[in-house]
Amino acid sequence: MKSVRTITILALVLVIIGVGSFLGSLTYQAYSERREYAAWQPLQYPFSQTYPPEMMGGGIGNGYSGMMGQGASPGELVTIGQAIHMMQSIPSYVRVIPSNNTLVFESQQFTVPVLAVMSDEAVNITGTQPPAYATDDVFVIYGLINPTLVMRSGTSVQFTVVNLDDDMYHNLVLSRYGPPYGYMTMQGMMSDNWMPYLPPADYNQNSAHEYSYALTLNQPGTLWYLCSYPDHAESGMYGRIMLTS
Repeated sequence: MKSVRTITILALVLVIIGVGSFLGSLTYQAYSERREYAAWQPLQYPFSQTYPPEMMGGGIGNGYSGMMGQGASPGELVTIGQAIHMMQSIPSYVRVIPSNNTLVFESQQFTVPVLAVMSDEAVNITGTQPPAYATDDVFVIYGLINPTLVMRSGTSVQFTVVNLDDDMYHNLVLSRYGPPYGYMTMQGMMSDNWMPYLPPADYNQNSAHEYSYALTLNQPGTLWYLCSYPDHAESGMYGRIMLTS
């Protein structure tokens, strides 16, 4: 009887320990998620931004309204050829430096055309290779893949983003914080700097979705442009912006 009682007590102790471990795991997970969520909150940065009228009061302040395509803005439609031509038409005020994957903008007001595209297609249309950190989708700007953008503080920039990916949503937003990024990348996003997710391109119809927004970047320093769709920045869909005085 004593041995049976001992076994019963040991079994109860093991059950209690197991339940305690399970509850502790749930508590830690909830704490981790709460801390990670807090880290995602937008941070202020001195800049100003304007949006197209159709987006005012829409999904701008809600960076994840377009997740999985829900609430994504179709933007304007352009042809695949128009998007590639826009990327290849390099203005005189842009210096392209392939040796260190850098674009230098020698103007105080300009447009930056950005293609969001699969990495293999980026190689096809640029003839260059993506940075080693980029393992999936990438940005193409003036013939370079995820280039560093160098511009002067106080510059007014219009980003014109075209999604040439055939099966994935993309956007382009700015962050104060650089890599590495997590699966859900919102850390350091500038308040009000939101762009809706653009739907995939339709190569059968020769059409892609385009969206533009303007910013004035007011302080010297380093910013990062990235796609905030889950896993994209984590997989290397980002680049640096260097603002000089």
